This record gives sequence, C-alpha cells and structure tokens, in this order.
Amino acid sequence: MGVDRLSFWDNSGFVFEAAEKFNALVIFGEHRYYGESMPFGSSSFDHDKVGYLIVEQALADYAVLVTELKIQFKATHSKAVAFGGSYGGILTAYMRFKYPNVIDAALAASAPIYMLTFKGSQREFFFSAVTED
Repeated sequence: MGVDRLSFWDNSGFVFEAAEKFNALVIFGEHRYYGESMPFGSSSFDHDKVGYLIVEQALADYAVLVTELKIQFKATHSKAVAFGGSYGGILTAYMRFKYPNVIDAALAASAPIYMLTFKGSQREFFFSAVTED
C-alpha cells in the first residue's frame, strides 16, 4: 500500500471496530486509474481508453468485486456495507442507490452527492456543495 492509502486505512478505526464486533471482513477496493490499477497499462490515458474513468464504471467494478468475493469466501448470504468519505462517500452512496442487490447498507461521510457541473469558480462551487452536504 502507498502512503496515501495507508493514511486512510489508519483513520478508519470505526470500520474496524464494527467489523470485529460483527465478525466482518473489511475490503478496500482500488478505483481503476488510481494507484496501481491501470486497466490498459501505459496506454490507460489514451483518448480511446480514458473513457473508462467514469463513476458508473467504478460502481460496476465494485459491484463485481463484492459479488465475486462473496462467492470466493462462501459468504453469498452475508451482508455488504459500503463506506467512504468525500469522493469515496459519493461512491458509497451511489453504490447503495444503484446496486441495492449488492450493497445492503452504506455509511457515506462528507459526500456531496448532488454536486453538479457548475459554470464559474470551481473552488467556490465545491465549498458551497460541501457546506450544504
């Protein structure tokens, strides 16, 4: 794990406490195009391939990951809870909305899910959206 990912891991104490209480497994799936997950290697950012760097694809990847892990661990009847903060929180909420058959519950922190494209100062819009969250 890289330094950035370790800091998130180290600040997820509540998740690990809950996992221990419920005898749960904690999985941190890596978003494609981040870290080491380059789906097309060095050509991942080529014009014809970068289109896979979208929220819908990330959600589909996570749905497949959770489903496959449940099969591998013979835990198909176990519940799955998504969690995350900021962008990870947005993905967490969207996972619950889009894949309620895969994600049974979600804990989304600081997740401005209604953040839309905005013309003007991106900085101003971002802080406004986060404040309203």
